[in-house]
Amino acid sequence: MPVSNLIHHIRDVAASLRPAERKVADMVLGDIDFAMRASITELAQRADVSEPSVTRFCRAVGAHGLRDFKMRLAQSAAGGVPYASPSGVESGDEIGTLLDKVTESVVQGVAHARASLDPAVFAAAVAALGSARRVYFFGVGAGSGLVAQDAALRMLRLDIAASAFTDAHLQRLYAGLLEPGDVAFAISHSGRSVEVNESIQIAKERGATTIALTNAGSRLAWVADIPLLLRVPAATEPHAPGVSRIAHLAVIDALAIAVALGLGPKALAKMRDAQARSDGDVAKAPESGA
Repeated sequence: MPVSNLIHHIRDVAASLRPAERKVADMVLGDIDFAMRASITELAQRADVSEPSVTRFCRAVGAHGLRDFKMRLAQSAAGGVPYASPSGVESGDEIGTLLDKVTESVVQGVAHARASLDPAVFAAAVAALGSARRVYFFGVGAGSGLVAQDAALRMLRLDIAASAFTDAHLQRLYAGLLEPGDVAFAISHSGRSVEVNESIQIAKERGATTIALTNAGSRLAWVADIPLLLRVPAATEPHAPGVSRIAHLAVIDALAIAVALGLGPKALAKMRDAQARSDGDVAKAPESGA
């Protein structure tokens, strides 16, 4: 019978495995995202074992083979998020208690998202955005769609040609116009949005660099060239705080700041000027003859 969470199961049985298999277990637990995407050769090289040892490890933890192992690992990473959200809001909570619970949930969720984000992958996304000819952001719904629009505005303030598309038809249309040197950036917590996944696939086939901000183990994570993987649970109740949306906004902020720093002082000055103008803080020039 398959185990409910393969990651937990590997931790439980690692000590009882053969030495070579234990090395594979340690490698998998140390970098789950790599293990979900790597070939058997890459796994063997990273663990410093033979390829048959990788196969034996997969069977030792209950999988039929590498493909089955990776599928179960992805399901465990996506569904078995090691994040304990604070107690939910209840109808009898006082206002102060409600504020404490929501704030604590958001803080812990964003901190957990940061811990799951790979700095090397983040750096690759920064480099792609900083050198892009144009960037199209794709997202749907009140969560990911709004984050996509905010991301496009952040890039525009850096003088990077950026647009956001939340309509399925427009996403596919504009994805088909992308070329090498362009970036398609998908935002989806579940990674199951048909529109977004199809648009990213189209952009990839066109030669554009594809980036995805999504949950680890999602379908979208496998499609994108640069997967920014988080492990944040989705809100399961109408009154639960939208931690995933806030975590996505935090990552977008970090990306924009990193890109700005990479572009240099002139870009920073332009960003400040654009921000001031958008806020209406630029002093009007004195009228002639005054």
